[in-house]
Amino acid sequence: MKKILVILLSVLFSFQVANAKIILKAGHTANPDEPYHKGMLELKRLVEAATNGEVEIQIFPNGQLGSEKEMIEGLKLGTVDITSPSNGNLTNFVPELGIFDLPFLFRDRPHMYKAMDGGPGQKLSKAMADKGFRLLGFYEAGIRHIMTTKKPINSFDDIQGLKIRTMGVPAHVASFNAFGAKATPMAYGELYGALQQNVVDGAEAANTNYNSKKFYEVAPNWAQIGWTALVADLVMSEKKFKSLPANVQKALLDAGPKAAAVERKAYSDSDNSLLDSLKAKGVKVTYPDPIPFRNASKAVYDEFVKSTSSKAILDEILGM
Repeated sequence: MKKILVILLSVLFSFQVANAKIILKAGHTANPDEPYHKGMLELKRLVEAATNGEVEIQIFPNGQLGSEKEMIEGLKLGTVDITSPSNGNLTNFVPELGIFDLPFLFRDRPHMYKAMDGGPGQKLSKAMADKGFRLLGFYEAGIRHIMTTKKPINSFDDIQGLKIRTMGVPAHVASFNAFGAKATPMAYGELYGALQQNVVDGAEAANTNYNSKKFYEVAPNWAQIGWTALVADLVMSEKKFKSLPANVQKALLDAGPKAAAVERKAYSDSDNSLLDSLKAKGVKVTYPDPIPFRNASKAVYDEFVKSTSSKAILDEILGM
C-alpha cells in the first residue's frame, strides 16, 4: 500500500511539474524560410533561455492558426498567444496604427526603423495597449512593389484600370484606387489562384514574399515602385501578458526587440539580394517613375490623416 502511495504521489508530482511549463502558441502566415519565422525562432530561443525552460513557445507558420485577422481575433479569444500580422490588419482593431499604412511614408529602411523605434512607435504602442494588445516589437514586411500577370508596368499610365489585389486595409485600398487601379481586397492565401485564374491582374508584395510564394510563376512582371514599406507588429494580448509571471513578462519584453532586429535584417538582406535571382527566373523587372504615384498619394493623406494626434505623429515621422 505504501509503495502504491509513493507511486501515486510521484505521478501526481510529475503531472504538476509537467503542467508548470507555460506554453505560448505563436502563429504567422509566412513560410518557415521567411524572415517572420526567423524572428519568431529568435524570440523562442531568447525567452526559453531566459526562463530556463519555464516557457515553451510553439511556432505555427503558414497560417496554420488562421489568417492574420483570425489570429488577431485569436489573441482576444485566448486561442493564440503571439502573432505578427501586417500592420494594416491590426489597424482594423487599432485605428491609430493607420499612420504606418500610408503610401510613400518612409524614405528608406533607416527612416522606417527610426520611426518604429522612436517617438511615433512609442505612441502607437500605447494605443495598442489601450485596445488590448501588447507590442513586443516592430517587424517589417519589406519594400513593396507591384506584380502583374500580362501587362508590365512601365509608367503610371500602365496601371490604370487594372484589378490589383490589396490587403483589406483602407489606406492600401485607397492608395491603389488613387493610382487609377481597381483595388481588390482579398485573403493572402487566395492570391496565387486568383492571379493564375485572372481574377485579378496583379498584386503588391516585397521581393521576399514574391519569390518565396512563387508569385513570379503566374505574375512574371515586377515593377519596382516601392509604394510603401510595410510594418508588421509582433503582438500578444495585453490580458495574457499581464497574466504571466513577472520574470516571463520581462523575458518577452527583452526578447521582442532583439527578435525584431533579427527579422528586420533577414528581410532587408533577402529583399536586397533577390532581384538578380528573380531576373534569372525570367521575371521582367521594370522601373516606372514614382513621381506620379507620389503625387496621387496626396489624396490618401488628406483622407486618412485628420485628427490632431495623427497629424502630430505624421509630422514627427516626416521630420525625422
